[in-house]
Amino acid sequence: MLNYIYQARSNEGALVSGDMQADRRENVISALKQKGYYPLSVQLQSKIAAVMSKNAALGSRVSVRDKAIFTHQLATLLHAGMRLSIALKTLAKQTENKYLASVIQQLHNDIEQSSSLSQAMAKHPRVFSSVYTAIVTAAETAGSLPETLAVLTVQLKARASINARVRAALVYPIFLLVVSAAVVAVLTTFVIPKFIQLFVNVDQKLPLPTKILIAATHGIQQFWWLCIIAIAVIAALVLIALRDKNVRLSIHRCLLKIPIAGALNQKLQLARFARTLGSLLNGGVRIIEAIDTTKATTSNTTFAAEIANIEQAILKGSTLTKAVTQQEFFSEISANMIAVGEDTGTLPEMLLELAQMYDEQCESAINSMTNLLGPIMIVLLGLIIGFVVMAILLPIFETSTMIA
Repeated sequence: MLNYIYQARSNEGALVSGDMQADRRENVISALKQKGYYPLSVQLQSKIAAVMSKNAALGSRVSVRDKAIFTHQLATLLHAGMRLSIALKTLAKQTENKYLASVIQQLHNDIEQSSSLSQAMAKHPRVFSSVYTAIVTAAETAGSLPETLAVLTVQLKARASINARVRAALVYPIFLLVVSAAVVAVLTTFVIPKFIQLFVNVDQKLPLPTKILIAATHGIQQFWWLCIIAIAVIAALVLIALRDKNVRLSIHRCLLKIPIAGALNQKLQLARFARTLGSLLNGGVRIIEAIDTTKATTSNTTFAAEIANIEQAILKGSTLTKAVTQQEFFSEISANMIAVGEDTGTLPEMLLELAQMYDEQCESAINSMTNLLGPIMIVLLGLIIGFVVMAILLPIFETSTMIA
């Protein structure tokens, strides 16, 4: 299939432009005429232009907040009775993110060519995830697109809020880390070498802390390139090891079991599972398809394996509650809330409530960890500077004592 760029006029005289994939130029012209357009120009997109367009897309970014705003605005316009194509055209003009605006314009063009919204979104996986597209597909089938988009808006806003608070909480520790690195670099490069030269000229027997400091400074100054190579080699070995399924499974399992951070990671995975599955079920997706889609969006392979076990258990006739109870990393409270949802017929709502509960717990845990991280880094910075000062002052004191 080749990609063609076209310009045409509608029956109302409006100028329409976009791209269309087809085997031949004549097929594009025929498709445009069937839509009631009068083709003005139809040109084959060059390979260079296609590559440049792809690279431009790779350099662009659509945040969760941008997607939440778009979803909310689209839901509002559809609730007001506006046609989908007109709503998309309106949003393409109003969206501040230029890349997202171009994507929305392409959605509008595809809708004008009788494509469904989910099919149009599937062409942009970097913007609209498989979960997002699956929910929209189910909503189109059920005829509840505005209501489903409203639910999606709530979920995207919650996710954007957590991301923003995590970033805000990490600003101070990262600042301290940068300051610590800068202080160590200045001491190692400018301050310590001058004192080292002084001690060498005096030919004094140096205490152990001073010897350690001199050795570390010489090592950094003379073998910094070796340190960079070692870090690069270790990083490459880790990346190669992570390609092995068993190694990756073992590492991801450890990430779920290590103290403090493991519990937080487990809650994050449970929140994502509950939110994704609840949103899909709320959109009308069958539970097997919903679980399969949820599994594909899970970053932790160990947790994904447990979701696969749940899927197999349900295929064999088990309830979701029973399947979840048999897994290692699904908490008892999650199983209890799922059981309530299944018993009362409100499973999607209970899953979304479970996701919100874990989001709040994760937010609290992250805030606690970052609040502790700041003082810890200050203490570490103080210990480093204290060691340097002690290593410098000890020989001076000893020299003063000898002179006295």
